Amino acid sequence: MRMGMAVAMLCATEACAGTYDHDVNVAEEFRARDGLPNFFAKLNTGGPVRIAYLGGSITAAAGWRPKTLAWFKAQYPRAEVIEINAAISGTGSDYSACRLQGDVLAQKPDLVFLECRVNGGGGYEAKSVEGVVRHLWKNDPNTDICFIYTLHQGMLKDLQAGRTPWFGPIQEAIANAYGIPTIDLGVEIARREKEGSLIFKADAPVEGKMVFSKDGVHPGDEGHAIYCEIIARSMLKMVKAGGAHPHALPPPLEPTNWEEATLLLAAEAKLGPGWTAVDEHKDPVYTESRQRTHAMLRGAFKCAQAGASATVKWNGTVVGISDIPYGEPSVLEAVVDGGQPIKIERTQKEKTKHARFWYLPEQKPGEHTVTFSVRSLPAGQSFYLGQFLIVGKSIR
Repeated sequence: MRMGMAVAMLCATEACAGTYDHDVNVAEEFRARDGLPNFFAKLNTGGPVRIAYLGGSITAAAGWRPKTLAWFKAQYPRAEVIEINAAISGTGSDYSACRLQGDVLAQKPDLVFLECRVNGGGGYEAKSVEGVVRHLWKNDPNTDICFIYTLHQGMLKDLQAGRTPWFGPIQEAIANAYGIPTIDLGVEIARREKEGSLIFKADAPVEGKMVFSKDGVHPGDEGHAIYCEIIARSMLKMVKAGGAHPHALPPPLEPTNWEEATLLLAAEAKLGPGWTAVDEHKDPVYTESRQRTHAMLRGAFKCAQAGASATVKWNGTVVGISDIPYGEPSVLEAVVDGGQPIKIERTQKEKTKHARFWYLPEQKPGEHTVTFSVRSLPAGQSFYLGQFLIVGKSIR
């Protein structure tokens, strides 16, 4: 599927990303493209091999992640297969791009599985996915990448019609440009649901059928086992896909992609009066959903009265915040570069106090200063400030 013999000959003599012409709108279970040559070369030598699982709650679950890790260990008993669990519930490619350095790159992965089709990319799907790829290869061009596509119930009709669901064409276009293999776990699930052997969503067992999920999103153990089987058979198809070589970066598809996205702790911003450090072990709001909250907020501060402010300077395009919206709406105001105030209401529908994150509108590339101010707080509530999500570099 390569576009032209000239590209194939160039890639045979120089390390470069392949250019592929797979139809991005057609759903296929597996597309090898350039494969995972460095990963398999290390597996075969028997040394330590690190696999990073970067995704949301479907990856965080005790499902396809530990199942595939066990498969790799059984398939390659001479290798020391090491897991990097970089999955956080409720996150997609945008938050993955921002936390890539600390959660993934610092642990020196040999292979990164990126799972984000269900949770999306916060409106920055193309820029964040490409940013993850480019950041990984700028850090270490020998790191292999594989896109894993999970599904929710709303994707079934598209998959059963042979179409790639919403976020899929964006990821497929990036995979084509960079030679990244993709595995669509939804194709097999949609096929089984259509033939009647699988019930996608049910609260209780159904005689003679496999129940895939209770909520239409998160697979049960049997569903995760199917996910593992699909990934395993796809891996076996890539074992001999080319020799080890560094990945070269082609020109970016998105000039303002998120390859320099990062996180900034609240303590590293300029905090005005009124903030206090959160007791991460005892605070009742912080600990209600502690695992997810701690993963998103890390070193949080809170204020109990309106008027508290935080200022950040950065060179880039986008800035955001992780927080814990709960109860009645808290109202914030943001002023970028002395411009008109931007009003933000923070609330959520879920009863559980889940951590969240959000962004201000994208700015033109360059140096910017933003001041966030808490304008109103319902009685008895506090505003919880986590990390700043920065596309670009912070200026201190």
